Amino acid sequence: MDQKQCEAMQAVKNKYCDWLMSLNNVHSVAIGYKEKDGKETGEPAIIVFTTKKEAKKNCPKNERIPAYLDGIPTDVIELPKFETYQAEQNEVVNREKFRPIPGGAEIYMPNSPFTGGLCTLGMFVRSIRAQDNENDIYLLANAHCFPRPDQSIFQPESHETQDLIAYASRTVNSKLVDGGIARMLYSKEAKTNEIIGIGAPLGSYELTMDNIGDLVVKSGRTTGTTIGKIAYLYADADEKRNQIIIADVNTAFSDHGDSGSVVLMQEGEYRHHVIGLLWGGALNYTILSPIFAVCDELQVSLITSDNNTVS
Repeated sequence: MDQKQCEAMQAVKNKYCDWLMSLNNVHSVAIGYKEKDGKETGEPAIIVFTTKKEAKKNCPKNERIPAYLDGIPTDVIELPKFETYQAEQNEVVNREKFRPIPGGAEIYMPNSPFTGGLCTLGMFVRSIRAQDNENDIYLLANAHCFPRPDQSIFQPESHETQDLIAYASRTVNSKLVDGGIARMLYSKEAKTNEIIGIGAPLGSYELTMDNIGDLVVKSGRTTGTTIGKIAYLYADADEKRNQIIIADVNTAFSDHGDSGSVVLMQEGEYRHHVIGLLWGGALNYTILSPIFAVCDELQVSLITSDNNTVS
C-alpha cells in the first residue's frame, strides 16, 4: 500500500472513529488486513474491536457496523478491552539484581512501606529540555508505573536503600503516550548498550503499513525476551490514539509487569531499532505507544549504539 492510500484509509477511519467507538461493546478501531477463517486475506481494512461480536440478526440496525465505510472494507474482531500491564505477583523471568542495569530488568515502585508496583525498565534516554543536564541518564518506562511525581524506584523489588536506583522525573499520559522517565542516581549503574536477550538498541524506526506482518522483539520483567508480529497500526483504543498493536507468535508476547518494555524490529534493515513503548494488552495482543511520540512528548532522546556515551 502506498502512502497516499494509507493516508486515505486513515482519513476514513478518523471520520468514523467516534461513531464506531460509541457503538455498544466497541472499544478500539485500527487499520490492518481483513481476516477470513482466522487468516489474513491481504485486503486492507478498518478493524473494529468489540468485547462481544453479535450476529447481524441480533444487532439493532443502528448498532450494525457496515461492510464498507466510504468504500473501505471493515472487519470486526472480538477482544477484551486493552488494559495497562502493571504487575501482579506472578512468575517472572528478568527478576534478578543487575549492576550495571540493562534494559528489560525489573523495577519496583513502593506505594507504601509494604506494597508497590512492578514494571520493566525499557531502556535509557537523555533529556533534551534546555534546563536539564545533558549528561544525566534516565530510565524509560510508563506513566502508570510511577504513581507519584517523585516516585522512588528500586532494582530489583526491594525496600533496601542500596537498591534505590532512580527517582521519577516526569510522566506523560496523553492521547498518544503512556510514558515516564526517572533520573538515575548514578549514571555508571546504567548499562545503556544492552537490553536483556536482545543486545544494543541501534536506533528508532517509524512503522508503515508495509511493516504489518513483520516480526518484533521485546525484553520484559515477566515474560522475558519474546517475539511478536506487527498486526495493526493507527489504533484508537479508548482514550489513546494512533497506537501499535502486536500479535502473539507461538507464545505470549507480554503480560502484567512487562509495562515499560521497548519493542524493536526483529529482522531486516531496521533490526533492533525501537518502534514503541509497551503499556498494555488483551489476550493475544499487546499495545504500544509509538516511540517517536514518546520521545517528543517526554522531551527525550534514546541512547542507542550511535550516541552511547556515558559521563
